[in-house]
Amino acid sequence: MTRRRLLGAASGFGLIAVLSACGSGGQGGLPVGPGQLRIQAGDDEIPGLQQIAERFTDATGVTVEFIQREINAQSISDFIAQAPMGQAPDILISPHDNLGQLAANGVIASVEMGDRGEDFTQNALTAVTYDGVSYGVPYAVECVAMVRNDDLTQDEPETFDDLRAVGRRLMDEQGLQYPFTISQSPTNGDPYHLYALQTSFGAEVFARDEDGEYLPELTMGGSEGEQFANYLADLGETGDLRTSMTPDIAKEAFINGESGFHLCGPWDLVDLEAAEMNCTVFPIPPAGPEEARPFAGVQAFFVNANGRNPVAAQDFVTNWITQPESQLALYKSTGRPPASSTAVEQMQDDPWRTQYAVIAETALPMPAIPAMGAVWSFWGTAQNAIVDGRGEPQQLWENMISNIEGQI
Repeated sequence: MTRRRLLGAASGFGLIAVLSACGSGGQGGLPVGPGQLRIQAGDDEIPGLQQIAERFTDATGVTVEFIQREINAQSISDFIAQAPMGQAPDILISPHDNLGQLAANGVIASVEMGDRGEDFTQNALTAVTYDGVSYGVPYAVECVAMVRNDDLTQDEPETFDDLRAVGRRLMDEQGLQYPFTISQSPTNGDPYHLYALQTSFGAEVFARDEDGEYLPELTMGGSEGEQFANYLADLGETGDLRTSMTPDIAKEAFINGESGFHLCGPWDLVDLEAAEMNCTVFPIPPAGPEEARPFAGVQAFFVNANGRNPVAAQDFVTNWITQPESQLALYKSTGRPPASSTAVEQMQDDPWRTQYAVIAETALPMPAIPAMGAVWSFWGTAQNAIVDGRGEPQQLWENMISNIEGQI
């Protein structure tokens, strides 16, 4: 999941549109024959998948149908409930942070990419691994980065404090409204967008083992977490960070030239392109002594452990989705940077998304362990309280840690 996808609108099964990708295919709701695959995908993924499916059908004779449905908590719950009864699609496309829930319920099968896996970044491979088992084939990697309006400034700040200083100077000299723009929420906060600043203080959310997999051991406390809490308080006191700045407000302010820097994900790029902005994408500068590492969200293909055509499903995801040609088809369809390094190298005409793909290589995969479900609410609420000055920063942070650990 990217956070943005998790918050997308739900669509009930009564609204599912079943689209035939190629061949004669069965009708929606009818039993699927041995020569067919059903794939649950989003509406932006289906155009690219249709191109892949046509080649797949020509080579194998297996037809492909698509169940159009966005991924959210309800659709994941439905898949988990229906898979054991043979009613779920053969293949599910989902953000990787649903992996823990899917694997723990035994509804997805392990997949082995073999040598084809060498074309994917280690981050992408780690994201689709749970408890030492590889379960998915990545097709896209997303993270947040800093976007600069090159018509307002050419500065290249090395630290986040440098960026704040440049932003303040632009406010004084050019009448801008904000030193930078970043998505927040008046009620729930936005620890997702702020995570790069938090990691620059060494306060990752969970511990990781030697293979990079997350452990249910909270590591946001201690002096590192307290330093970040103090930094949040300073951002709030100076007015540089405002909990009232929703995603739409932040994006529109940047497009309207009200800030020189915008911290966002690649999902904002379509609107920046439509506005014909002259921009540069670069990594988020650190606020603390360490590298600023945002969350990485990986979109991946998962195979139903109880699917009706398991051999064809494994063939489709391991031998066809891994092809750079397929990764590029999905990139052109969705606008998401591909997970394949070879595909990224062929994006010379898209420097913005290429840079996002490069930054994602050192981002930290969103934790897919069940314990992550206990984190979000307390995390965002505490950050908002600190930014708004509703208590002593370190105490608010310590209370958050205690609440999360109690839930875990």
